[in-house]
Amino acid sequence: MSTALRRPPGTDSPGRRRSPLRIATATLIGTSVEWYDFGIYSTAAALVFPKLFFPEMNHALAVLSSFATLAVGSLGRPLGAILFGHIGDRYGRKKALIGSLLLMGVSTFLIGLLPGYASVGALAPALLLVVRILQSLAVGGEWGGAVLYAVESAPPGRRALYGSFPQIGDGVGFFLATGVFALASLAGHDALISWTWRIPFLLSSLLVITGLLIRSQLEESPEFSEAQKRADAEKESARQIPLVGVIRTAWRPWLLASGAFLVTVGGYYVIVTFMSVYALDHLHFSETQVSTAGIFCSLVVIVFTPVSAMLADRFGVRRVTLIGLLSHLLVAFPMFWLADIGTIPGLWAGMGLAMLASTVAYSTIGTMITTWFAPRIRYTGLSLSYQLAGLVGGGATPALAQWLAGPSGTDWTPVALLFLGMAVVSVACVLLHRAPEESGGAESTATPTLMEA
Repeated sequence: MSTALRRPPGTDSPGRRRSPLRIATATLIGTSVEWYDFGIYSTAAALVFPKLFFPEMNHALAVLSSFATLAVGSLGRPLGAILFGHIGDRYGRKKALIGSLLLMGVSTFLIGLLPGYASVGALAPALLLVVRILQSLAVGGEWGGAVLYAVESAPPGRRALYGSFPQIGDGVGFFLATGVFALASLAGHDALISWTWRIPFLLSSLLVITGLLIRSQLEESPEFSEAQKRADAEKESARQIPLVGVIRTAWRPWLLASGAFLVTVGGYYVIVTFMSVYALDHLHFSETQVSTAGIFCSLVVIVFTPVSAMLADRFGVRRVTLIGLLSHLLVAFPMFWLADIGTIPGLWAGMGLAMLASTVAYSTIGTMITTWFAPRIRYTGLSLSYQLAGLVGGGATPALAQWLAGPSGTDWTPVALLFLGMAVVSVACVLLHRAPEESGGAESTATPTLMEA
């Protein structure tokens, strides 16, 4: 059942208008922190953690174990979606967004304080895993809530653009992460392994404090407030557990949405994490050169996310999302062919081309899937869909890609096929969801909300 977003009566009055700048910064800052955290963790997992936390293993196994902390740690993400989704659907989007950001910031700061294997032995990777799970618990409630708040607060005809604000934060966060790691690596490889890798993790506290100050000043999402009033007026059960509501009434959209997210989450790990290791270990690029390629990818996200979203507001969210997903099929092999040229422009072109396909789809898919759930279960439904995709196709992708590449790590053909396969699944899931015909523009998909259905 499709439940598109419609501005509740009375929310367009001057007293209820939301500043676009405030909405943008509040939603962008959280995902900036999220992807800053992801960027520094995935970069450290590729460049530092194998030697710092798994020095007793051979290099290939150490890299695989390091990436495995991404996969195992991601088990917390669906739990975070349930926890913060419950808070967001029952008590308000604002409360959930503040809680997720606070937990995420504390967890990332703690990673920067962890001792290495040389200091505490096997306890070191165990502590890394525990803190990583706490971090992923917070991540589970961040992205879905940020997209949801932005879309529910958007004026008619601008829902895709507002819904893209958190995705711009992805690019900003990863840009900051790769930039800080590039600066940290300038001190030399030995210094990076010894202590400079900690600086990016500790600096995350500055972003978190800024984000908490901004979010504390937010008003509640107007659509959530209206949904709560209607539930009270109609004596509807305001105490329904959102997870139960998703499973009972929206299990089909939930599963299809999870599949739709698959390549935008899992494919991103291939582009950023696996390609970084491949370029470093087998194409013999330096750590700084790999980091600058990541910065270039971040700029692609920052520039093309709002462009794609504005096109979606003009021509239809579902249409633009499908174009982005289908583009993954076209770049699965060329991104490796270009990187294999062995030049910096080739590496930038290969990673940038794949990132462009990811950006077109990712900029609009959150806005599209938001319309698949009713307001009273929307935070849980959107977040759980995204995080299930992250669990299946995200956290496991770096380790799976490394395994598929073989003992030498040079056979990228199975990795390209994995990337292509995820894209096929995502396209199929979007096509299988029964959506109204689009006649152009995001508002063309509008139907009554489930509060009215």
